[in-house]
Amino acid sequence: MAVGYGPIIVVLVFLALIAVMPIWPFSRQWGYRPSIVFGIILTLIAVFVAIGGFGPA
Repeated sequence: MAVGYGPIIVVLVFLALIAVMPIWPFSRQWGYRPSIVFGIILTLIAVFVAIGGFGPA
């Protein structure tokens, strides 16, 4: 059963979302904007994966 790249991409974007959260010392000065942007990107990619995108051809 071929899974495709979808779950890997979702996990990577989720880890990037955690990295830009303003609780980390290096990202505290950025505020919440990067978190919101990555949250929107994660939502769009998760929906795309759920409908069958990034799957094997």
